[in-house]
Amino acid sequence: MSVSSPTTSFSLYHYRACPFCAYTRSAMKHIDIAVEERDIARNPAYRAELIKGGGRAQVPCLRIESNGKVRWLYESQDIVHYLQRHAAQTADHEQTL
Repeated sequence: MSVSSPTTSFSLYHYRACPFCAYTRSAMKHIDIAVEERDIARNPAYRAELIKGGGRAQVPCLRIESNGKVRWLYESQDIVHYLQRHAAQTADHEQTL
């Protein structure tokens, strides 16, 4: 089962050859969370979005959209820890329903 909140969506800006991106993608699969992948090396529009929204072309970067607000999170370990916490909170919430 893929875990995501109906009010939160995620997009990972990355490129295939980046080892930090590979670490993040591997963790996403392990966590089993729905994240749209946006390869900035293959699609220049994604790179432009990343620079415009996040302020720099650094990858990996997780775009978090929740309740109409957008947050840009850099650094692979920060992204993985955020997704782990989000998945745990979502699972806890679903158990209380």
